[in-house]
Amino acid sequence: MRPAFATLTAALSLAFRASLLGLFVALAPLAASAQSLIDSAAVAEVLRKPDGVIAHIEGEYNDIFLTKERQILTMAFRRMRSTYVESSSNLSDLEDLPIPYTQLMTIGLLYPNEVKRIVMVGLGAGSTTTYLAHYLRDTAVDTVELDPAVISAAKKYFGLVTNERVRLIANDGRVFLLRNKEPYDLIMLDAFRGGYQPFHLLTREFYTLVKERLTPTGAAVLNLHAGTQLYVSTIKTLRAVFPRLDLYTFGDGNVIAVASAGNAPDDRALMQRAIALQAKHSFRYSLVKLLNSRTDEALDDKAPLLTDDFAPVQVLDAIQHKNKRRW
Repeated sequence: MRPAFATLTAALSLAFRASLLGLFVALAPLAASAQSLIDSAAVAEVLRKPDGVIAHIEGEYNDIFLTKERQILTMAFRRMRSTYVESSSNLSDLEDLPIPYTQLMTIGLLYPNEVKRIVMVGLGAGSTTTYLAHYLRDTAVDTVELDPAVISAAKKYFGLVTNERVRLIANDGRVFLLRNKEPYDLIMLDAFRGGYQPFHLLTREFYTLVKERLTPTGAAVLNLHAGTQLYVSTIKTLRAVFPRLDLYTFGDGNVIAVASAGNAPDDRALMQRAIALQAKHSFRYSLVKLLNSRTDEALDDKAPLLTDDFAPVQVLDAIQHKNKRRW
């Protein structure tokens, strides 16, 4: 090759590489944007605000207060002069789940043979939705929230965004499952209104619907408040519908129930899955450690079964079974 031609070829090669590099640099923000789960500008604006109550939103269903303490932003509902913490988010750390029971809810990932589709009923700040979508890059996550004001607050103040696999749906959880018949691998139920769970999300008929919307190896994960007769009745109702029910707790008053639609993996298989999934996804909250929080609690079989015709939720919730702190 002649020297002049070689020099020209080298120059063109360098120019081509530079143009490719420039193209990749130009596309990088677009790719990052497509994968982003948080609106960083919205979060930065909230972080600049002074600590204290930063917003009060009167929604159609809830009286919402947002309170900031350093990097932690908390969503609370006020009902009958009482304030109930619904959700908290660490605005400086996408992978953090500040409220312990939300960490424990991820134990449900161990039960289905695979987790390709998840639906959550109850949004709050969207911390759990973001956590799951962050680690499970090939999983679609739908979140159903009754109150549009909660969805608006999650977007504006907590920076929650949607994309092709993360959807926010304004609807009642039961109505959504009734109308949408495509099955999910995991159905997560964490819907509260001012400290109370809506009665129509606690009945045998509703749990039967949940079971029908699960894949053959799917599971439902529920956040329950221990310490009352309502908790006892809820466990009894779940066991009347699902072939297996496992309970997990950190001992803080919340119990996470995992209800299996079919034959659930045995203890050995659960540990093997925990080790494999933890190695694959490197979850902040180790599934292996969370598995050690399982509890076997014997409950009074005389508790009433909850049905659409008989579900005195507030009465049962007022009858103390154990004294526990509740979120």
